Amino acid sequence: MRPLLLFCCLLMSVGVHSQVFMRPFDNAAMLAMGGAGIALPGISNGLTNDAQAGLPGKKNGVWAGSANPYTISGWHASQLQALLGLGKNSGVGLDWMHSGTTAYGEHRIRLLYGRRLGEKIFLGGSADFLRVTAQEYGSANAATFSLSILAQALPKVWVGAKLQNPFQQKIGDDIPLSLFRVGAVWKPSEVFMLSFETEKDVERAAQIKSGFEYRPHRLLAIRAGMRTGAAARIGFGAGLRLKNGLALDVGTEWHSSLGITPTAMVSWRKE
Repeated sequence: MRPLLLFCCLLMSVGVHSQVFMRPFDNAAMLAMGGAGIALPGISNGLTNDAQAGLPGKKNGVWAGSANPYTISGWHASQLQALLGLGKNSGVGLDWMHSGTTAYGEHRIRLLYGRRLGEKIFLGGSADFLRVTAQEYGSANAATFSLSILAQALPKVWVGAKLQNPFQQKIGDDIPLSLFRVGAVWKPSEVFMLSFETEKDVERAAQIKSGFEYRPHRLLAIRAGMRTGAAARIGFGAGLRLKNGLALDVGTEWHSSLGITPTAMVSWRKE
């Protein structure tokens, strides 16, 4: 009964605010860093900002991950991302996400584009298709979009921001999440980076996120972070860089009331 009650409470909290689409579960690398990824100046941890598709360097990759939210039996979340570079100054990507049980499911397909506008500034955008399915109630669909920016403000500091679903398009009578995210990353070297982010949903209080990544070896990454909210959540994890552009990342987030959410991700980037 406990897993069922927890899941029902989460769905009720969404309904109270007349919203569908809970905050998506971050991939393993980002979950470990508290979800603070909007200003990351690279794609090794997945596509966390649409504008990253315009970054120079390696721009071809695939990321596939899954999570078991709060270790509730029957609830599963998964994500698949792919990025293709179109040249030195732009790229396109695909982001597919699913979260749900046999009785209720949320699906999102996002097509994104990023472009370099100047030496240190990048702009991105995406078109999102959303679908909700529920047994005995049928399904509903909606489309929305988002705009993102990423810039190198100082030699060792990057800033990023994203506006998602600005016009609050609806799925039936409900509104998918409308978010504004803004953050910064301090990266003094390739060994260490520190990330901060604020996320504001129009229906909820602001959420503060922070995390770090430390690379004691070029093949190993150690991560930890936390985020505020109705209850503080703590994350930690690690990543291993394998041969031929392959990587494996694992992460866990602990919620004081709901328990832990284990995640794993495998990725490939063209060397």
